[in-house]
Amino acid sequence: MATPEPDISDVTKALTARQTEVVRLAALGLTAKETARRLGISKTTVDEHLTEARRRVGATTKSHLVGLAVAAGIVFQ
Repeated sequence: MATPEPDISDVTKALTARQTEVVRLAALGLTAKETARRLGISKTTVDEHLTEARRRVGATTKSHLVGLAVAAGIVFQ
């Protein structure tokens, strides 16, 4: 059975500011290591932010998460 697609309007409300920042950098193609270096946090913390962001919006993969963020308009704000 397929997982229902999350409501795009919920994506902007679901993520913290830091999670949004990490997702934006992922959308730009940065790796977790590059994102960690840029934000001054560990790669593990970046991975945790992405995992929690995926859980909050119901995304099944990082690509799905980025796609939802783009569709919601938060990537280019």
